[in-house]
Amino acid sequence: MKRIFLILFLVFLACSQSEENIEVNEEILSEGESVTTTTENITLDETTTSITIEQLNIFEDVHYVIDKDKSKVSYLAPKQFLNSGLEIVEGVTSEIIGEFTLSLIECESSNSCLIISNLLIRVDLSTLKSDSSLRDNSIKTQWLESNIFPEATFKIENLELPNKDFDSLIEDTIVGQLSIREIVIDTPFSLTAYYSNEEIHVAGYTEIDTTWFGFDAPTKFNAWEVLNPIGITVDLIAVKKNS
Repeated sequence: MKRIFLILFLVFLACSQSEENIEVNEEILSEGESVTTTTENITLDETTTSITIEQLNIFEDVHYVIDKDKSKVSYLAPKQFLNSGLEIVEGVTSEIIGEFTLSLIECESSNSCLIISNLLIRVDLSTLKSDSSLRDNSIKTQWLESNIFPEATFKIENLELPNKDFDSLIEDTIVGQLSIREIVIDTPFSLTAYYSNEEIHVAGYTEIDTTWFGFDAPTKFNAWEVLNPIGITVDLIAVKKNS
């Protein structure tokens, strides 16, 4: 099953790359320096978005908070029926609280680096909703037990990411501490993030095994079973915190 998710993710990346349409323009700044801006089509959350990539100025210790009204976290669970096929079950919540600090500076490892510090994202798992209230209730009371362990967190104390030419777009893998059911595991997320209109847009994906966090995947005898790994997607928008 893990191979299925890996193949799907690679196909997603290949499609994103094949859909790229890049136009380069030279703009002249008032100081007489030139800066290159790039218009690129990227695919986030199954939607192709055209964004302008530009070279940002150096900044340090800017505090951002998650706008939960524009953000969501989802699980993607492969459900195997014993007498038929496979379907992907999705549950979603927007009950997200988070903040982090960003710096974009010169560094030795690249011509520029993005520094992420004091990142803490909290998600209320008890509010996850799918297309079945019966499923949602079973996840709360029997499997994930989110009525007892409602909060999942993702934490990064300090992380340096190489960044090309102070670009406003970054694609990389980040590793942070994911806590579910009060069990903490270092977890990588494949990440695409960009800055646009005073907002930071973040799309991330990872896979987990339920047994890592102390519970078995849901199953119903002689009917169906949920297969590990479970996919987790995040679609976040962050804005500058008001001082």
